[in-house]
Amino acid sequence: MATLWEITQEFLTLASLIEEAGGEATDEVMEELAISRENFQHKAEGYAKLILKWESEIDTASAEIKRIQSIKKTKENAVERLKDTLKTALLVFGQEDAKGVKRFETPLVKLSTRRSTSIEITDENALPEEAFVIKKEVSKTAIKEMLEAGAEIEGASVKENISLQIR
Repeated sequence: MATLWEITQEFLTLASLIEEAGGEATDEVMEELAISRENFQHKAEGYAKLILKWESEIDTASAEIKRIQSIKKTKENAVERLKDTLKTALLVFGQEDAKGVKRFETPLVKLSTRRSTSIEITDENALPEEAFVIKKEVSKTAIKEMLEAGAEIEGASVKENISLQIR
């Protein structure tokens, strides 16, 4: 029976091998990952620890991604507000050229307006049918209900999965 120290050392070695291989299953990693009847208990503890550690790191990474996305969104909103304020000031204080473009220049920046067009939908119900795109999407819920009712559907079947729980 392996000691806690030995399990921890193997766990760290295994984690290092997998991370160094970029998650790829190299021959060396596969050899270390192999589980036999003799080492099942020992390997199971190490695997479970590694899985729990990485799941925790995934949760931490997800939280950090959300935090950074929030910072990004805040900055994007601030940039849009600054652009709107600057555009309004340029329209009021900028010099208009022969083409109707408002311009303002400093030694560091050049500002100008530009015209463009976009489509604004005010009432979807009033639009003609040819203005809509119909998206075809599979309903797994409907297929499941049909299969469970005994229907045979070509291209679909019920697949039984077995998952692992670690506590």
